[in-house]
Amino acid sequence: MRNFILIYILFFSVLNAKTTEEFIQDFKHKKYDIVCQEGLKYYYGGRQDEMFISLVGISCANVDNINPLGQMQSKLVSSKESRETSSYFASLLLAKRLIYQFMIDDSSLKNLQLPKSSHILSFVFEHLGSGNFTYMSQNPKMIKIEDEGKSVLISISDDEIKKVLIDEYNGAVLNKRHWYQ
Repeated sequence: MRNFILIYILFFSVLNAKTTEEFIQDFKHKKYDIVCQEGLKYYYGGRQDEMFISLVGISCANVDNINPLGQMQSKLVSSKESRETSSYFASLLLAKRLIYQFMIDDSSLKNLQLPKSSHILSFVFEHLGSGNFTYMSQNPKMIKIEDEGKSVLISISDDEIKKVLIDEYNGAVLNKRHWYQ
């Protein structure tokens, strides 16, 4: 009976295994949340090919699920593209951590540089490091960045374990809220 159950589970897993091509199609359709969530299950289940890891990691970055990138980046070594993706993941992790320290501990980011990307963490890090921001007078732990037609407000949550909130605005309308811990 036990062998039957194991065979059934193995057979069911093989039938429902998603191919890399199916993940690519979801990625092309900007279903980043699905690629990230499902891809992480396969990744932690042992799927380790670099194209797959890159696809899942980039999807996770697009939905602000930054923490898994730390493990993924160490697996991306065999090609120039993989190493570039690994550096992208590492820079997002470092930017997230340094922004958190800046907001919580008043650590300086002056003169620190990381590779630039289109990710919101890169945008915020660049501005905090160059001093291109203003403190909001009503709350010194609230910062405003205005550049390239973007308006971004950075603040700290009231949670017991603080989160850094990054709000992107279009005029007075909140477009997207990111939070990092």
